[in-house]
Amino acid sequence: MSAIGSVSTSLSDSLLRPIPWLMSFAIDEDMIDREHQHLISLINEICALAARHGAEAQERLMREDAAGLLDSHFAHEERILDDIGFSDLLSHQREHDHIRTLIAPLYSQQHDLGLARALLSARTGLVEHIIRHDLGFKSHLLDRDGR
Repeated sequence: MSAIGSVSTSLSDSLLRPIPWLMSFAIDEDMIDREHQHLISLINEICALAARHGAEAQERLMREDAAGLLDSHFAHEERILDDIGFSDLLSHQREHDHIRTLIAPLYSQQHDLGLARALLSARTGLVEHIIRHDLGFKSHLLDRDGR
């Protein structure tokens, strides 16, 4: 059964409206910015797929290893923060743990409606994390680079 038939129209509409990558999301660390952009793009694609075919969306999550990509990104980001002596590293790590709790349900949903809700929550959480937390250490990276 397609997700359109089992997911409300408003949920389906939300899944089909991607969150665009904005230059204002950039923290001026090339690798982190590329990873952020890729993660947002991937979850947008999976959301759009879920609006049409929930099972295919879940298969794509597994195939792309979205949780593994996220863990790799968090490890990379935390290494950089540790290298620059970011004073709020522990709090930032806790925020990463929060995003992991938003991603975990994506792998256990047995129906399209649950997957749709979990995807929207994870996508919103990821973008909010970038805006509220990652942009918070941008000035530290600029200072490190003498800018």
